[in-house]
Amino acid sequence: MKAVIMAGGKGTRLRPLTLKTPKPMVPLLNRPCMEYIIELLKRYDIHQIAVTVQYLPDVIRNYFGDGSDFGVQLQYFEEGTPLGTAGSIKNASSFLDETFIVISGDALTDFNLRQAIQYHKQKHALATMVLTQVHSPLDYGVVMTDEEGKVTRFLEKPSWSEVFSDTVNTGIYVLEPEILSWIPERESYDFSLQLFPALLREEKPLFGYVANGYWSDVGSLHQYRQTQFDMLDRKVEVRIPASEPMPGLFVEHGVRLPSRIRLSGPSYIGTGCTLHPSSAVGPYTILGSGNVIHPYSSLERTIVWDGSLIGSHCDIQDAIVLHRTLIGNDVHIQEGAVIGHGCVLGDKSHIRSQVKLWPDKKIQPHSTVHTSLIWSEEVPASLFGGKGIVGRPNGDITPEFVGKLAAAYGSVLPSDAAIVLGSGMHSFDTLLKSVFAAGLRSLGIHVIDIGVASMECTRFAVQTLKADGAVHVQLCVAGNDVKNEQVFIQWTDAQGMPMAKSLERKVENAYLQEDFARGATDRIGRWKGYDHAIPDYIEALRRAVDFELIQDACFSIIVQSSPSEASTTERFASMLGGTRVHTLSAQPNPAAIIEHVRNVQAQIGVMLNEDGTFQLVTDEGTIIHEDTLLPLIVLALAKSSINASVGVPVSAPITLEQVAVKSGIRIIRTKEPLRARMEATNGLPFSPFAHRLYAVSLIFQLMAAEQRSLRELVASMPSIHVAKEQVPCALHEKGGMMRELMEWVRRESVQAEFLDGVRIQSEEGWVLIQPDQDEPLFHIIAQADSSMKAQILAHEFAGKLTYTQPLIRK
Repeated sequence: MKAVIMAGGKGTRLRPLTLKTPKPMVPLLNRPCMEYIIELLKRYDIHQIAVTVQYLPDVIRNYFGDGSDFGVQLQYFEEGTPLGTAGSIKNASSFLDETFIVISGDALTDFNLRQAIQYHKQKHALATMVLTQVHSPLDYGVVMTDEEGKVTRFLEKPSWSEVFSDTVNTGIYVLEPEILSWIPERESYDFSLQLFPALLREEKPLFGYVANGYWSDVGSLHQYRQTQFDMLDRKVEVRIPASEPMPGLFVEHGVRLPSRIRLSGPSYIGTGCTLHPSSAVGPYTILGSGNVIHPYSSLERTIVWDGSLIGSHCDIQDAIVLHRTLIGNDVHIQEGAVIGHGCVLGDKSHIRSQVKLWPDKKIQPHSTVHTSLIWSEEVPASLFGGKGIVGRPNGDITPEFVGKLAAAYGSVLPSDAAIVLGSGMHSFDTLLKSVFAAGLRSLGIHVIDIGVASMECTRFAVQTLKADGAVHVQLCVAGNDVKNEQVFIQWTDAQGMPMAKSLERKVENAYLQEDFARGATDRIGRWKGYDHAIPDYIEALRRAVDFELIQDACFSIIVQSSPSEASTTERFASMLGGTRVHTLSAQPNPAAIIEHVRNVQAQIGVMLNEDGTFQLVTDEGTIIHEDTLLPLIVLALAKSSINASVGVPVSAPITLEQVAVKSGIRIIRTKEPLRARMEATNGLPFSPFAHRLYAVSLIFQLMAAEQRSLRELVASMPSIHVAKEQVPCALHEKGGMMRELMEWVRRESVQAEFLDGVRIQSEEGWVLIQPDQDEPLFHIIAQADSSMKAQILAHEFAGKLTYTQPLIRK
């Protein structure tokens, strides 16, 4: 049996650890990660090993040589340019003449490889993916198999709404040499993104084997720490070549331990370390080789690589210190800090929490370092949520954060790109917008500032101005309570659609790396103001809808919007019929608009919410919610003699198809995100779900053409009853709960669809179960022909989902 160790990755999320060290060589308990993989292969009698290398290959070659010192035979295959995971295997095809196993050199596992190989042969598989279960599957490829173990679904790095299991691809594969014929020569080609989807399409024997044991993808600084803590806690079966003078304290040879020292396990002390009297090594501290700790210094939950000197009276907590670092006396290093290779920290310097220093930085004595030098602080697992980037003003979202964010965005754009910037009218909005503009311009990106405008205007302006993208910044207040202030930063692409997930990931990675190539002073991006975005948008609306028909109907209308959108709504109101249209410039408030509609005896009220949604109010003061609005919009389109495709979310009422029948409107069910709906919409001047004023105008046009009130139109709609519930859960339980649900669907042979979450058909109606994109909870949406049936369905499946939680916790 032969093996391939993939050892070519750069490990950008681990920087600065990987700036001078390839990811497979990052030490775990004072030995390279890849050494543990070689020992695992040896344990299962696999000695002939190919190693694919690309980034800093000589570091790997110089350490392992031909493998003879480690009891194996190593043969190296170097890529001139990155070939992707599958492409790197193709590059080693001359070595692969029998069944072989592929494994990453930068993960730690104790899986029983023999069992995986036997499973592969029993199934006569072309390829077998070794799988495991994780708490959060968002960073991995999620896999579903049938009763026989054959892979039926595979999705790389899903969002929460797409997660259908917590069973993920570990990057360990058992493959037949025939698989090489599927991989093109000298091209970048990926197992997860290209090869496995191709095997699924062609229904080739692709199997999944769920392994028992420990597996850790050492892909982030947090996981790097945690993996070694797990090793100290004996959660993974690996050889630790050190003595254990007391439980949990591992000491290599040549260590000087004085009598007056405080040692607390679990901890690890590498060969040649010198610990002076009165020093303290606390729990979960890991010292590499040749480190010196002077008196009265204390380390806890800290990892120190090789050859560093730590002066006296230092306090280092939960930090990582790389090779050959000199730390003076009375130095304090706080939680989450990372000190790069060869740094020098002067006496009485203070490194604040989460600060990262790139290699060879010198910190002057008595200095306090608040921000990273060339490296940003730790960011959340996902910077972007379902509504862009959202956070508390001057808390989560500060001018400093926005400046770095803009530079990260600019770094992934083409040179000489132009970006439209719009904002709300709050002074904090305009401040952040100006900072964002500066961040973009510093990288040579041009800015077109359209001033204060709604998100819809920004979305439209990027198309009319032929820009490469747009960003809109707005501070919103929920329920008129300043305690609930949030800043929304939303992106669009050149077509006005929300930015694609692939580009979001590039921006996140660029923000994490903070390796921005600032432009020369003569290449600063241009700034240009544009004052016609709102008139342009209103004129486009005028061409899209018959406003003369609406004006002739002489409706009495109330339009309520936030002050940021007042200019847009006033121009919109002027097209509706002049003096009989009243605009309210205030934070949207249902009670206020209902009262106003009744007071002036208006026929309809329109409430434009700051979150991009809208609601209508009938002349009786009844609010028309989304479940009725969607069919109403579709009916308005169907009656307008337009031929178009309209993307609607899978959660939308089932009456939409009924409303559109015998018209030129074709309903296409999509995933929940707005981008998916916009991509599926063709033949319309605007997407009615991205442009509220267009949707509202269509309904006014329908009312005028049919000479019916909003209340009468709603009464004429096909009847459907919707019930909704939420099931809270721990964040780490979401994937497991989806897996249990999917297994129930399979066991019971239930009719189900998996476009977005799980939509289950029953005799009483249907129910959709969706993990929330951002929050630790599930949405249960049931539809039936009576309110009682819908409520029973929603409650029943909320109970099923709640029942799975104890199963996950076992």
